[in-house]
Amino acid sequence: MPSSRSRLERSDSVLSNVRALAFIAKKKMHLPVDWKARARRLVPTPVLNGAFLRFPRLYETRLVAYESHLSEGGRIELLAQLDLVSELEGDIVECGSAHCGTSIVMARHAVSRGMNKVVFACDTYQGFDPTELAQERAKGLTVDGVPATAFTSTSIHYVRSKIAALRLERTVIPVKGLFQETLPGLPGPFALAFVDCDLRDSLLFAGTTIWPKLSPGGRVVFDDYTNAASKGARDGVELFVKAFETEIEDHGLLGRLYYAVKARGSKLAVQAGRQTSAQLT
Repeated sequence: MPSSRSRLERSDSVLSNVRALAFIAKKKMHLPVDWKARARRLVPTPVLNGAFLRFPRLYETRLVAYESHLSEGGRIELLAQLDLVSELEGDIVECGSAHCGTSIVMARHAVSRGMNKVVFACDTYQGFDPTELAQERAKGLTVDGVPATAFTSTSIHYVRSKIAALRLERTVIPVKGLFQETLPGLPGPFALAFVDCDLRDSLLFAGTTIWPKLSPGGRVVFDDYTNAASKGARDGVELFVKAFETEIEDHGLLGRLYYAVKARGSKLAVQAGRQTSAQLT
């Protein structure tokens, strides 16, 4: 049985966690759009993650929004795209999941709409591939202001614990590894793919690998097209659209997100998709 001292220490730890979150909430109005990322750099990861897991209802607050890296407007755009494929065959895949926040937002929305879809959340769960990030910087595709430590305040253990705390184990499936290691093994079909990985080569690989597995009428949605810090994302999206222009029924910029719809009459062979991917890399 825990001693009085250990219980007191645990209570002090929990109180510290709550105070950390209260500090973030209090300062929200003074923080820029990326305040969540900056807050994570200020508050020790074990403290913040521990508070969330101890009090999972905090994830549901508008302030935290399940730790999605999308703005509220971006989430609205994405869920509207999800509604458009609600009747299509296939699941959902997110490429670039970090804290699984957006995957959880999509999963909860799908459940609330009666969609029988699983969300595959693909990420390294330890940040950018340093080699790829260095290459992007050398090409001028990513500004130096993007830290090499971005998205490292997560782990596969944390996201699994988070998903379990929210009772979404059967709906959100985290898939750990580089896209080259994981995406080819996902069978599909998919109704919606959300690609949010910032870097051009990763974006292209994700888009071209998922496209053959997308149901006709399915949608690929890209983030960061308008992000000045990630110029490679815009290049990647435009290369993707050009490569598959005969397969795309409709595409365009919403507000923050860029979408492409797979033509309902297209029959893209897996081999053709692989050839296109090889040509782009």
